Order: sequence, then C-alpha cells, then structure tokens
Amino acid sequence: MISLNKVLNSASMGRPKRFRPMIYWTMAEYFFKGAPYGVMIFVVWELFRPLEHPDAKLNVLNIILACVLLFVSLVILFFISRKSYITAYQDGYDICCDGRLSVANHLRRLPMGFYNSRDPGDIGAYIVNDYANIELLNTHFLPQFFGAVSMPIIAIAVLTGFNWKLGLTAASVIPLSYPMVMLTTYLSKTMGKALQRTKRNAESRMIEYIQGIKIIKSFNLGGTSFTRLEKAFRDLKRESFRVESVPGVAMIVSSIILNGGIVLIALVGFSLLLNVQVSLPVYIMFLIAGLSIYSPLLSALQFIALTSFLNLGAERVDALCKTPLQSEGDETQIRNTNIEFKNVSFSYNTVPIIKNISLKIPEKSLTAFVGPSGSGKTTLTRLIARFWDVDSGEILLGDKNIKDYKVDSLMSQISIVFQDVYLFHDTIFNNIRMGRENATREEVIAAAKAARCHDFIELMPEGYDTMVGEGGSTLSGGEKQRISIARAILKNAPIILLDEATAALDPENESHIQQAIDDLVKDKTVVIIAHRLGTVVNADNIIVIDKGEVVQQGKHSSLLQKKGLYQKMWEEQKRIRGWKFE
Repeated sequence: MISLNKVLNSASMGRPKRFRPMIYWTMAEYFFKGAPYGVMIFVVWELFRPLEHPDAKLNVLNIILACVLLFVSLVILFFISRKSYITAYQDGYDICCDGRLSVANHLRRLPMGFYNSRDPGDIGAYIVNDYANIELLNTHFLPQFFGAVSMPIIAIAVLTGFNWKLGLTAASVIPLSYPMVMLTTYLSKTMGKALQRTKRNAESRMIEYIQGIKIIKSFNLGGTSFTRLEKAFRDLKRESFRVESVPGVAMIVSSIILNGGIVLIALVGFSLLLNVQVSLPVYIMFLIAGLSIYSPLLSALQFIALTSFLNLGAERVDALCKTPLQSEGDETQIRNTNIEFKNVSFSYNTVPIIKNISLKIPEKSLTAFVGPSGSGKTTLTRLIARFWDVDSGEILLGDKNIKDYKVDSLMSQISIVFQDVYLFHDTIFNNIRMGRENATREEVIAAAKAARCHDFIELMPEGYDTMVGEGGSTLSGGEKQRISIARAILKNAPIILLDEATAALDPENESHIQQAIDDLVKDKTVVIIAHRLGTVVNADNIIVIDKGEVVQQGKHSSLLQKKGLYQKMWEEQKRIRGWKFE
C-alpha cells in the first residue's frame, strides 16, 4: 500500500499542512452529500412506526420537518461544495505553481553534469508531465480520497449504534477487498514506472526529430528517423493500454466484493428480522444506507489505484529536489580577476578531457585558447564558470578557490558569449536586459548601440518590443550574436569568456561583431576560444591545448618561431585561405 504521509509530503514539496483546508472542506462536502440518505431513513422510520405500534399515529409534522431539513442541508451543501471546489483547485494549483518554481530554481543550481547525463525529454518531464500528474493528484484525487473514506466510516459508526450485528456485517466486506487494493496498487506502480520511461523516451525522440528536421529533410532520412519515432509512439500506446487494463481487473473484483456487502446485509438482516433481533425499519434503514456506504468506498479504491500511479511523478520530483546542489562557499567579495589553474584534471562520464593542466590568466589581459577540435578549450572556459567542478586540482580566482565563493557571486563576475546563441521567446528588450535585470531602457539602448545592433532593432516592426521566436528563430545568426554581446556589455562583468563569435559569420556581420567585441573587452580579463588564429595575433598570451594538455604558450610571434603545433596550425590556415574554386 502507498503511504499517504509520503504522498502528501511529495505532492506538497514537504509541506503537507497545505492540504488541510482542501481535505476538511471535501470531507464536509461528503458529509452533507449523505444528508438525503439520512432524511430518507428518518422518513422510513416515521412511516413504519405506526405499523410497529398500532396505537401510534403517523407524525406528518416530523416528515415535513425532515423535508425542510433536507432542503436546508442541500442549500448548505451548495455553499460547501462551492467552497470545496474553489479551495481544491485554488490551493492545489497554488501548491503546484510554487512547486514548479521551486523545481525550476533547483534545476538552475544543479551542476551541468546533471544535464549532460540525461535526455532532454527526461529533464522536461519534471516540469511538464510529472507536475501534470501532481496537479491531478492535488486537485482531484487526494482531497476526494479523504472525503470518500470519511463518509462510510461515519455511516457505519452511526448504523452500528442501531444494530451492532448488522453494522459489523456492513463493515466485514471492506477488509476482504484489501488484497485486491494492494494488488491494484502494486500493478499501477510497477506498470506506471514502465509507462513513465516509455513516455520520456517518446518525448526525447520527438525533440530529437524536431531539432534534426533540417538534417532529416536535406539527407532524405525520413524513413529511418521516423521509424525510431514510430517505435517510441507504439511502445507508448502499448504501455498506456497495459496501465489501464491490467490493474482494472483487480479493481473490478474489488467492486464486486464491496457490492456484495449489500447482498450480505440483506441476507443477514432478513435472518435477524425473522428471529426478531432487528426491527423492520432498522432493516430497511441498513438496506438504504448500504448504497451510501459502498459507493464512496468504490471511488476511494479507484483513487488509491490512480494515486499510486500519479504519485510516481511526485516521487520523481521529490528525488530531483534531493539531488545535491553544486557546493558553494560563503565568500562574496572577489578581490581581483587573476585566474589560475593548478594541476587541474577533469573527466566527462569517466572519459579524461583535461589532464593535469596548470596555467595563469592575469587580470585585464587577453588570453586565447587554441588547438584542434575536441582538445578541451571549451571545457576550460566552462570550468572557470563552474559549469562543472574539477576532478582534481583547483581553479583560483582572486587567489581563492572558486568553490569558496557563492555561485551567484562568481557568476556576477563573468560574462559568457557563446558561439551558439540562445535567445528566449520574449522581446528583444527583455533578452538584452537579462544581462542586468534592473537596467533602465536607456542603458539597454546604450548597450545595443555599443554592440552594433541598435540600427537593425529600430527597423523592426515594434523596435525593442519586437518578440523573437524561441531560440531567436526570427533573427539571423549575426543579429542574435550582436544581441548576445549587448547582453554581455550591459552586464559589464570584469571577466569575459568568449567562444569566438565570428567563426561562422559572413564578412559584413563579422566586421560589426568584431567592433562590438572590441567595446565589450575593454579593461576586462578576457579568455577567448580561437578557431581562426588570425583573430588572436595580438593576444597577451596564446595557450595551445592538445588532447587536454597545454603543449605550448606565448605570444603569436614567439610561437611561430617554434616548430610546434601552433606553427603547423598557422601554416595550415594560411594554405586554406589561399584555396579557390575554378
């Protein structure tokens, strides 16, 4: 069986008391839903009293009073049901909204290694699918479960006061359904986990298919790629059917057992009636009340099965929130921007990427990382920003290990301009202002002018308030790059990590962006990943990386004089620049 305490904790992010108003109002609603049965029993009692006592007269006033009470109870039920409905949805969605924000904040503070070890569909499922399940759990099933269980308990307790034998008979079938409930819970949970895995795989294949649609179309790969997607969807159909059908058999057996309770009441009650151990009104009262007992319990059984499945999402989110955050120190003040690697090694999924590197990046200098693709250049810049933590050694900033600083303090000192720019589905103004959230409109425009993007922004339909598509899909590569540089200029951080932004651009955009970069890096500590060596000939220090190791470093002129990897790369790029098609 599922632990309700565990479910409530998981579904409320460790604050189960937030469920109390929902549960109390739902229980009150179920109690007043039983009022018609109570009135019906009272009326039957009054009608049969003259039959048991011939000298007694039918008390019409009592029947009228019962009808009035029924009307009043229905009016009260309306207001209670309304309050229960509003509370369930308002509080339920409040809990889920707070939970989603908490999860999003937790995801932001996790190390990048967490993301690299998972499919995008798996990560997206935390916010979308898992929380959709939690919403259903919070708004529909948990409050209703408590209401559906409380009403039969109260009814059986009241009926037992009239005749304990029939009361026990009514209650006896409930434990008999327990094994079926346990089986249903087990099947729902086991098959639900398989369904969750299948759903995440289908989502990952869908994301993969959409993101790769250009490659699929250009290389005519529709058949092969669609086969993987089709298989994922067929697996999803199969697992969805199993989750619905297999536990359903156990639920049907449970419902038969519970409905058998009415038959049992009828047989045992008739026997007691013949032996004058129960009066006819009491016997009829138990027959009528049997419906009010077992109908909510059948609903409660369904809630248990569904809760065990939906709670899988809550458990996944709960496990995510227990994933250790990236450790951080308590230092907030960074004295200078000298950067030093001391015997740093780093592996990605057990594959060594950086091997015992030691190097220094002086404050307000321009340092370039060059080397073959896959040599570890980008990884070094990401280690400076603590996207990952080193396996051994240490990285110093301002003569202190970067782990000693608060993550927010560290990131406030660093601006990163990626080669592959991502813009959010928002206005251009807000995309730039992400560099500094409290920036004024004038400051945003000044940053845009410095990044050489003000002119093309002004030509857009709504200027700075123009919406860009997700990822910046409505803008060209050069326009996105200049907006990202404007964002970095606005942040005005003393350390710039620059994944060469002009590598894949046309000459006109390259010229604009190079001018923007020149404004960005003034009086900053700059680390640039250089793909074209001609862009870093004036660097203060060029560090040549190969297979995760520093093989050379120095200025451009001195490196050319040495017969090493840098000189070979330079000559190769000179030769390629001389190519032409005839």
